[in-house]
Amino acid sequence: MNNNEIKNYLIFFKQNIVNLRDQDINREIEKYFDRTVFIQNIDLLERNSLIVEDDNRDSIYSITEKGEEFLKQIIEEHKYIAEKERIEFEKSKLDLDLARKMLKEYPYTKWFARVSIFIALVLAILEVIRWKDK
Repeated sequence: MNNNEIKNYLIFFKQNIVNLRDQDINREIEKYFDRTVFIQNIDLLERNSLIVEDDNRDSIYSITEKGEEFLKQIIEEHKYIAEKERIEFEKSKLDLDLARKMLKEYPYTKWFARVSIFIALVLAILEVIRWKDK
């Protein structure tokens, strides 16, 4: 079970008191999860101390403090990843804009280089002429 599935389960357990004998909660479970997979995952979550069955062992489950902390950690991780992806997207947009501007200015810089070489040659020839005249 990946972190996203665990997050969905923990959010469900945080929002609902899960009594597997209650028909209303069973309908709610079937709305979001496959019932057989849900039952299997309850065991996994309970073994990892993310949820706990109440003391009477009568199929009433609730989220533990460890489960709350793990849920908070997963949510923070998802926020971090989303923010990182947003920043990377903004960076790629800026890089694209910069590349477009550079391509737009490229012909001008090519001509500036040619004109600069021409000016440099003319000045070099003038200096050689001045040097010979001395």
